[in-house]
Amino acid sequence: MYTEMRIPRLRASLWTSAPDARPTSALAEVAVSVPSKPSLIVPDGCMDLIVIDSLVVVAGADSTARTFHSASTSGAAQPVVGLRFDPGVLPQLLATSAAELADRVPPLDAVVTAGSLATVPEPGPGVGQRRLLDIAETLTARADIDSTPLELAGLLGVREESPAPDIAEVAAQFAYSPRQLRRLSSARFGYGPKHLSKVLRWQAARALIDAGSTRTAAATATGYADAAHLWRDEKSLLGR
Repeated sequence: MYTEMRIPRLRASLWTSAPDARPTSALAEVAVSVPSKPSLIVPDGCMDLIVIDSLVVVAGADSTARTFHSASTSGAAQPVVGLRFDPGVLPQLLATSAAELADRVPPLDAVVTAGSLATVPEPGPGVGQRRLLDIAETLTARADIDSTPLELAGLLGVREESPAPDIAEVAAQFAYSPRQLRRLSSARFGYGPKHLSKVLRWQAARALIDAGSTRTAAATATGYADAAHLWRDEKSLLGR
């Protein structure tokens, strides 16, 4: 079973993925079981905080798909709880570069001093969710979020039936040079603007296909030249 709840004040979605569930979003495809079963995690432009048993980890932005292995130490299958932040948000909360976390899943306390963020809630139902929310609330209260990366993600995202945006034109809208835009994108998203645009467009097409659209219709709606173009991007992002 997979559940997700949007939390606007945190610019994030709280999700829970139970073992053997079929999640509907990329980073929510983490599943914990005994023995461990690998899960394919695909790029979505986002970064997560995830609780596995009592360990909080930072799921950095994935440039291509990766296989995630996890096993519960409790001797029984356990749900995994996470907070998936909007693109560009979590690196600002952690005061770190997304490029340093790309394609990695380090413990939170290797990135920041987790003990200074929040106390560990008393054991009981929903303890993982409460712990993540406590940490996120503390991080959000400390941070002064720059809206530029959020606006950038919007511009690099899908424009209905339009081709991928021109990077120089996008940079000009922020009074940046293309090089400055690439530096900002790397620091906030973990990779450059072209790759971010590729990821966001493929995710949009994937959502349409999951909702019942044909690949051709989804490709047209999200600005691909044709279904073959969509397929090439998909193969590239999935590492096939």
